[in-house]
Amino acid sequence: MVHDQQKSLIMCVTPLQMLIAEKIIHKFKDQKFDVMVVALVDNEKYRYYYKKLEKISCNSFYYVPKDGFLGFLEYINVLKENGFAKKYTNCFLASIDSRHFQYIISKNKNTNIYTFDDGTANIIKNSLYYINEKIPSWKKMIWNFIGIDFYMEDIKKSSKKHYSLYEKVSNIVENTEYLKLFESSKYKSESTKKINIYLGQPLIEISDKFTEQYILKALDNLQIDYYFPHPREKLIPKGNFEIISTPLIFEDYLIEYLAENQTVEINLYSYISSALLNVKGLDRVNVNYIFDNYLIDKYSVFYGFVENEFDISIVKVD
Repeated sequence: MVHDQQKSLIMCVTPLQMLIAEKIIHKFKDQKFDVMVVALVDNEKYRYYYKKLEKISCNSFYYVPKDGFLGFLEYINVLKENGFAKKYTNCFLASIDSRHFQYIISKNKNTNIYTFDDGTANIIKNSLYYINEKIPSWKKMIWNFIGIDFYMEDIKKSSKKHYSLYEKVSNIVENTEYLKLFESSKYKSESTKKINIYLGQPLIEISDKFTEQYILKALDNLQIDYYFPHPREKLIPKGNFEIISTPLIFEDYLIEYLAENQTVEINLYSYISSALLNVKGLDRVNVNYIFDNYLIDKYSVFYGFVENEFDISIVKVD
């Protein structure tokens, strides 16, 4: 007997989520997938990974959200126009705090919910995903009027399984399955050269102390050779290093680099980027988190977690 394929929706907000989504779609060959991307920013990286998903989906939707109540109403209309106001057997999502995705789930009460990683927010116990969201009653009335009555805690409780990049680490959902992004064994080789790569972040969003001069001083002390910008970084400092320009996210770029440079060992540095955790197990890759007094106070739980649970070195720079 031939069974009808299940109709599933997978929802993403970042290029990494799109990369994970690609792995999930290939994993569930018995399901037909629609893909929705609500882009945090609109740039070459987002478009690159969206096009890859577009090729393996039945229907795809790329949306750059607008702010405010009217912006959300526009989103609802665009959903209908693009054929996404339908019932799905399964819904997969990472950003469980997204109102855009909560709206979809609220309209699919009988769907099977599956979650996957959004980064370290899934494993750091004081992150947004572990805080019981308290929504003022007047806001709930507005969201209910729009059509949202299924929130972050509801999604966590209803998720049948969580797909994680982090093996044997507790997550927001108890029932987890390890999802391996790539194999590392084929990149084993004897190293004859070492390089230092810094993985950038929009640190100015955290504090205005992280000026171009501040970052440059830290990178100079670390003798950085290459700078890999974050997709949301608007001001890239110019120093004694090469800026890496690529449509690939860092994890994909690193895999390609290791394959093409078999004798190079890489020292990676970043402040609080979860991407370092995703590549920690690769051969010829040494991962280091860097910090200053401000960050160690603000993110003490994070630094303690990566040092104790992942055995990653943390290095002070001022």
